[in-house]
Amino acid sequence: MRVAVIGSGIIVDKFIEALKMTKGASLEAVFSRTDERASAFATKHSAKKFYSDMDTMLQDPDIDTIYIASPNSLHFEHSKKALQAGKNVINEKPFTSTLQETKELFDLAKTQNRFIFEAITTIHLPNYQIIKDNLSRCGNIKILTLNFSQFSKRYLTYMAGQQTNIFDPKFSGGSLYDINVYNIHFVVGLLGKPKSYKYYPNIGTTGVDTSGVLIMVYDNFVANLIAAKDSESGYMFYVQGDKGTIRVSESSSGVCKNVGLFLQGDSQPDGIAKFAGFSIEDAFRPIGIEQKQHMSYEVEAFAGIIKNNDFAAYEKLKKQTLDVMEILYNCRIDAGIKFSSDDLSKGGSL
Repeated sequence: MRVAVIGSGIIVDKFIEALKMTKGASLEAVFSRTDERASAFATKHSAKKFYSDMDTMLQDPDIDTIYIASPNSLHFEHSKKALQAGKNVINEKPFTSTLQETKELFDLAKTQNRFIFEAITTIHLPNYQIIKDNLSRCGNIKILTLNFSQFSKRYLTYMAGQQTNIFDPKFSGGSLYDINVYNIHFVVGLLGKPKSYKYYPNIGTTGVDTSGVLIMVYDNFVANLIAAKDSESGYMFYVQGDKGTIRVSESSSGVCKNVGLFLQGDSQPDGIAKFAGFSIEDAFRPIGIEQKQHMSYEVEAFAGIIKNNDFAAYEKLKKQTLDVMEILYNCRIDAGIKFSSDDLSKGGSL
């Protein structure tokens, strides 16, 4: 997998770090809109080449895969160009702005006999698999609570009346698409699509959400998904059942750093008396492992699928992206959040 990257933010730095950890993967080139910035970024990461013209880069025969971390609103355009040029694509979350765009890209990838992936770390993590493996130990699921709240420094700029991409409808911004997408993938990857869902956003001055709560309803339980860029909370996720509870703490639903399991009957750990101020938090037993750099797992997965033409694994990832994009898109439209890229005659199932 010989990769060129589009974008130069922190997430690209982490992706390149993960790329260099992956056998059979290499960084071939970087792209930025000016030669000066492209050259500086190439030097920073020891890239073999740099480009400031995207069409020229996409004709480079030494590149077979494009990683796209441009602003959200450009994901579709850049992915489409890359696929049309015969490249595989790794597209950062959110995959696209609308469901119709997502479907179009997957159809184009099939026509071009290429792969296109959503770079969502959660579902590739070893600790996420451990959660899936231990889910049945919780018994009948009753409640899921996920809180990924991360105060953005750009919010202060936004509140001062200056526009920033992440809170701009022209760039498909907002909390739902930027970080609640991780929570949605977390739940859908465990339990599939919900029966119904509804988003309750806090809408800012530009018409996009700065925070919000998404309720996803299943047959016998409800999932409560919280995400915020206008306020802060410790990252904490609970899967509660009538026999036990799984807790994910620290980092986020895209990292799943620490995973613990509490089983009913474990409410009094050894050495803790009933009257000694014991709480259930003391009873969680670690079941997760210490993971390496979190983006390395998705890079390994993508490289393996491309190398082995593993269409079974690819179709599974494709289905989850389609399911999540359907939820994202319909929740956004139902909440009255409009992006500049919207064509409301397409893409939804409302």
